[in-house]
Amino acid sequence: MSNKKGPTLGNGKICYIEIPAINVEESAVFYRDIFGWSIRTRGDGSMAFDDGINEVSGTWVLGRKPSTEPGLMLSIMVDSVAETLEALKASGSKIVSEMALGGDQFIAWFTDPGENVLGIYQHPGGGHGKICYLEIPADDIDKSAGFYEAVFNWPLRDKGTENVAFDDGVGVVSGMWTLDRKPSPEPGLLIYIMMDDVAASVNAITANGGRIIQPIGMDAPEITARFSDLFGNVLGLYQEPAS
Repeated sequence: MSNKKGPTLGNGKICYIEIPAINVEESAVFYRDIFGWSIRTRGDGSMAFDDGINEVSGTWVLGRKPSTEPGLMLSIMVDSVAETLEALKASGSKIVSEMALGGDQFIAWFTDPGENVLGIYQHPGGGHGKICYLEIPADDIDKSAGFYEAVFNWPLRDKGTENVAFDDGVGVVSGMWTLDRKPSPEPGLLIYIMMDDVAASVNAITANGGRIIQPIGMDAPEITARFSDLFGNVLGLYQEPAS
């Protein structure tokens, strides 16, 4: 399933994913065939993807430690978990966990060719292949939620409870904070958040207790930075280049 609509741009959007790979072409074929991701080749020869609804893009990265344990957990929406599990098994994927949430909602965790653990979430008609959900490890959910609200202005639901959830800045990706899960302190599966002004976001991160672990300028000419949140999870910042 493909969607030719251009991606929504906006401050606080979860916009870009770097996925560790052992063989980039093998990983690209896997995600194309299972989730319908659009694969493209950049001018420098590297391979990139757009998710099933053309909202989140990304690439595969060699030489980076895979995310083999569920820390920061990224989930992909599918029309049918059962059908997707069969396709995953046929591709050689290992099914780590399967869970029923009630009604017609199901989730499962799987491994990709790069040995990363990701999730799938069933939502018929919601957009097969959409990058849809992010779980963030935290020792204190209220503090972590407050950090992301202050820095990225993410709307929160059920604020003040252990079930607090968020929507990103444009309402494309949702998620929640989870206890009793190890943080992701290394940039394995690296998730980037789009900001209007990365420099201002860097200041907001440090003012709210986070740490900058890769300053602006390391990925020139792109305007990016990496940070560690209150509990050690590493994510990235990205600023859309001026046209």
